This record gives sequence, C-alpha cells and structure tokens, in this order.
Amino acid sequence: MRGKQRREPEKDFTGPRLDDIIDRGHALAKLNAAVDWHLLEGRLGQPATGEDRPSQSRLLVGLAILRQLYDLTDEALFDRWLENPYFQLLCGESHFQHSFPFERGALTTGLRRISADKLRTLVRAGLGDAVGFEPGEMPELSRLGVDPAGLGRSSRRRDGNGEKPVSIYDVAKRAGVSIKTVSLVINRQPNVSLQTRTAVLAAIDALAYKPNVFARGLASERSYLIGLLHDVAPGSYIADLQLGALARCRDEGYHLIVELLNPQQDHDVDSRVRSLVSESVLHGVILTPPLCDDRTIMQELSAAKTPFVRVAPGNKMPGTSVVHIDEFKAAYEMTAYLVSLGHRTIGFVKGKPDHGAARLRFDGYRSALADAGLAFQEEFCAQGFFTYQSGIEAGEKILSRKVRPTAIFAGNDDMAAGVLAVSQKFNLSIPNDLSVAGFDDSIVAQVVWPRLTTCRQPLKDMAAAAVTLLTQKRAHDRPLERQLAHELVVRESTAPYTA
Repeated sequence: MRGKQRREPEKDFTGPRLDDIIDRGHALAKLNAAVDWHLLEGRLGQPATGEDRPSQSRLLVGLAILRQLYDLTDEALFDRWLENPYFQLLCGESHFQHSFPFERGALTTGLRRISADKLRTLVRAGLGDAVGFEPGEMPELSRLGVDPAGLGRSSRRRDGNGEKPVSIYDVAKRAGVSIKTVSLVINRQPNVSLQTRTAVLAAIDALAYKPNVFARGLASERSYLIGLLHDVAPGSYIADLQLGALARCRDEGYHLIVELLNPQQDHDVDSRVRSLVSESVLHGVILTPPLCDDRTIMQELSAAKTPFVRVAPGNKMPGTSVVHIDEFKAAYEMTAYLVSLGHRTIGFVKGKPDHGAARLRFDGYRSALADAGLAFQEEFCAQGFFTYQSGIEAGEKILSRKVRPTAIFAGNDDMAAGVLAVSQKFNLSIPNDLSVAGFDDSIVAQVVWPRLTTCRQPLKDMAAAAVTLLTQKRAHDRPLERQLAHELVVRESTAPYTA
C-alpha cells in the first residue's frame, strides 16, 4: 500500500449518490453519457444481480478507458478509483464507494486482456446508439484512438431538421416492448412470439430505423463481421469465394471483411492476425488455401477464441471445421476422362507447392494413370503457381520437348488458360493437336477460346457453406465438415486422340 493506510468501510456502507455530487459538464461525465453501456454489458457479460452495482465487465472497460486516458499503472488506477467519483461513475457505480466490488487480482488479469486496439473497437461500438453528443465536444475520444470525424452520421447526431434520428429506444417505445426484445428481433433470435416480432418489425419499418452494425453486435454478443483471409492478389478463384461469402453474409445479416495475408513474405503474420481479430472483433473467419493449412494462423485464431472454417484444406486437422470437395477424386476423374478419349501421354501442371489441395490433385492424376496402366512421366509435368503467367511458363516447358504429351491437365483454370495461350507459339491446334483441361470452372474457363473442359468446384457454394457454419455455430458445437459435390464439365478444349 506504499505506507499509506486505507480506511475500509463497514460492509453495509453506502456513500452518497453520484448523481448528487458530480458535474454533468465534467469530461468523464460526458463520456459516460455518450457511451451506450446497455449494449456494452450485453456483449461483455451479464449485469450484476444486485441493484446499483456494476457488472465486472462494465467495471473492467471503465478502468481500461481510464488507464489509457490518464496513462496510469494498475496500482495508481485503483488508488484513484477509490478517491474519484467520476472514475466510479464511468465504471458503473451509482454511489460513491470506498472499496472495490471485485477482487483486485481478477481485475488486473482482466485488464491485461483489453489491449488499446480492443478498447478502441469497444468504445466505438458503444457509441452506436448513444444520444445527445456532438463529436467535436469530446477530445477524450481521440486519446482513446477513436476518430470522432470517422464515426459517420449515427443516431447521436441531429438531422437537418434538428430532430434526433431514430434509436433502438424509439423502436422499443413504439412497439411497446423492451429494448432487449427489439434486440432479439433484430438479431433474428428465437423465443419471440410472432405477434411481438411483427410489432417490432412494423415499428422498425415505420421509423426507418437502421441498426448500427457495431452496436448490434455488442447487444447480441456477436460482432456480425466475418473475415475472409487469402494469400494472393484477387483472381477468379478468390473472386468466386468472395461473391459466395458476400451473398450468404447479406442473407444472414452479416458483413464481410477481406484481408490479404502472405506468410512467405509477411514475417509478422501472427501479429497481423492478432491485430485483425482484436481490432475488428470478428465473429468468425474463413481461411482459404493455403492459409487453411497454416498452423500459425490457426493457433492465433484459436488463442483468441475466434471460430474459423477451412475451405478446401489439403491436410486433415482434428478439431477444425471444414468445407471442401474430394480434390483427389475430382482430379482422378478428369484424368480418367482424358484416358477415355484415347490419350496415353498426359501432362500435368502442378499448383502451388504449399497448397494441400494442389498436392491432392496431383496425387489423383498420378493414381488415375496407374490404374489405367499408364506410366507416370516426370518430364511431362511442370511446376505452376495457380497463375496465368505460371501456366504459360509451365506449358512452354512441357511443349518444348521433342516428344510432347497429347493432353495437358492443369491444376486450375488460370494455368490451363496459360497453356492454351502458349500452344499458339508451337502452332498447335486445340483440341485437334492438344487437349487441355483445367480445374475449378472459374469465369476464365468460359471466356477463353476454345472454352475449357474443367472440373467444377462449387466455390460460391463452398464459401456460402463456410459462412453458414460460422453464423449458426454455438459455443458448445463440435467442429463440422461439409463435403460438396464436384462435376466434370466437358467443353471444346478436349477431344478424342487421333494419331
């Protein structure tokens, strides 16, 4: 206690009401009034059962705000809390108290978990439905990392006619229900009668109420933000995944955040994942290849207790949710189809070495050759990287040989399109001189000429299924697996072999 004695009150002591001793114009009183604490407590924990006492989550966030505003150590923070009524007001007390309602050790542990980034996100979210506040009046927000100018036009500002825009409180009053009931309806939760739900929806429609996405997330203990992580510049594969995820997010009332990560170039990928999770408070994450096989990323997400779904992983990992097709079987069937056309020398363009799915496709190709009694010939294979340019380079390497294959199966459509392009350099007619097949059935397969024979991977449906797994997941649910069907799509780029 640093030589200072602290007088501990009797257990039944209740100090004067803070409302009677504070100045409403004080910066901390204004900040307390600006934040919608009902929403924050709904996200961070259950309110205390006793009257006029804060929940531990409210106390923690209040202390975290004060710690950052005044740059205090934990000990100094606790000492000033005991002496300052405005500190106690921000932490949810209604009376001036001289003791903590919780153990200091538990508070110190909880404070360590609230980083500056997480605090900024929480404060910004808590401002979602607050009223009676103009951003220019609150310089404290800047010290918390919240840019008042970036908050946008929310329900705490006035409209052009001087009227307050509609808040969740207005909806509750018009519908004759509690704020909690409005929140349940907005968040599509069960246990609300049809009559009540209809009344709330009618009030929302009549008042043209638009819930703030951050405040909505806090009220329902979820953020309504889904992250999609990928490792390459957007191409047809990633574009289809994004479109599928966006469509399902829209149906479910969620928003999609797309983030580019490259573990081979970004040496701080673990800290980037931590920052993304803490700053965005993501409800869940979709991991695309090859990130879906990156253990560092998955460990960071697990440590943050952020659910994730792996799309088309190449490695089995117990305890994780997965959406995929049978990559091995799909590649096997494509190779078997080319064999059925009479081709006996079939080349292959491999996908990125770090993609597990690329390995499965190559294994399916080799297995189909073996089952057909055809020898695997390494010289007819070349390394690609799932890009158009790598398809050109791989195709040139294979076709430059004195003895060429009569068909080439590329590990994705972009590389197959590259093979089509480079075949012109060798004056090869497609498909008369060379049959070419791809994988994915992305948009590229239908815009090149001749159009590509390919294996359709339902990328949009896979992304949509991943979103569904995340939005419908409950804390106690076990990891789930969804295997979707693939389909062989025959077009003009392949034909029977003729000697």
